[in-house]
Amino acid sequence: MLVDFGNAPGQTNDRFEAIAEDIERETGGHLNVLVISHEHLDHIEGFYSTKEIFGDPARMTIDYVWMGLPSDPDYYTDFPAAEPHLKLVEAAAAYGKALAGRSLDLAPGFATMIRNNDLSNLDRLNFIKGLPTKSVKYLRRGNRTQNRAFTDAAVRILAPEKDVSVYYSDSAHNNLGALAAALGPATGGAANRTRGALEDWWSFPKAERVRSGRPPNLTARDWNTLKSGIEGGGPEAIRTIDKAQNNTSLVFILEADGKRLLFPGDAELESWRILEQENSAEMKPVDFLKVSHHGSHNGSLATVLDKVLPRENAANATVMVSTKSKVYGTVNPVPDEDTMADLRERCSRFISTEDDLEGLFVEVILD
Repeated sequence: MLVDFGNAPGQTNDRFEAIAEDIERETGGHLNVLVISHEHLDHIEGFYSTKEIFGDPARMTIDYVWMGLPSDPDYYTDFPAAEPHLKLVEAAAAYGKALAGRSLDLAPGFATMIRNNDLSNLDRLNFIKGLPTKSVKYLRRGNRTQNRAFTDAAVRILAPEKDVSVYYSDSAHNNLGALAAALGPATGGAANRTRGALEDWWSFPKAERVRSGRPPNLTARDWNTLKSGIEGGGPEAIRTIDKAQNNTSLVFILEADGKRLLFPGDAELESWRILEQENSAEMKPVDFLKVSHHGSHNGSLATVLDKVLPRENAANATVMVSTKSKVYGTVNPVPDEDTMADLRERCSRFISTEDDLEGLFVEVILD
């Protein structure tokens, strides 16, 4: 099983080829399962950048691809309550395109979010979905059909929920709903998203009523604030969709050889709260945790950590965080130092991709 392959947006892709070749050697050119936790470029860029390996059945065969249910091309038709999420993705892409070629000095964290949510990832997603496999499965909490991929391991999907709109706060619901009303019908649809004429959405050309009225779920003041923010560039809209995308992460427990390994993608607090409530039987100590959201302040929920990484079980636990300092966030930089300090106290072995890792991965994972 291979879970994700990417890097921080804006960072060099020079090492991808060597990594992909190493994966090819270590697996003998065969993967039972390729897991895409969610659609952000820092989790999928590597596959597309080394498509001469992952796209060539003579070099790499893949039995199954697992993705979260929201990646299903029919998702937004089946779950219309989540359609504002799609519209905001498209609007964010339009904003990113509009910025291209302009000499604007954006805050690093904001620039990263724009690159990470730009529709350039549509090419990457279509490549992954088109890989020659037995099937591409779009999974959500409770799915069990994926276990046919293994004979000596068990996998349980803990998230996402079927309808990802449950992750939106009341404020996010209002903002998304108001934005959806302003933007009008989405261009194309989830399966055929294109930049097209989206770049003029920010001026609300399709909704004359916006100039004379407002969506009923917002006060006049809130509507004017939202409209001004979007017309001025949409930073809050971009931040909203970045958070929403993280909370669509595929979260799963892998049990093999008596060990429990927890992989949460980039799940943030909204997902963790529902995950804890709906998966109470799984909230018990794990042997391995891949830290969510690169060690951010909102990527771990204290009550969940107390159950899956209790301090009294530290001798049996390994924690790994994939992170890069001074790339994500300025107000709340990633990784969060307090979060990292807390996690170090909950395990006997703490591994960060910013450390010297040569020779360590095989020892940790296969020991």
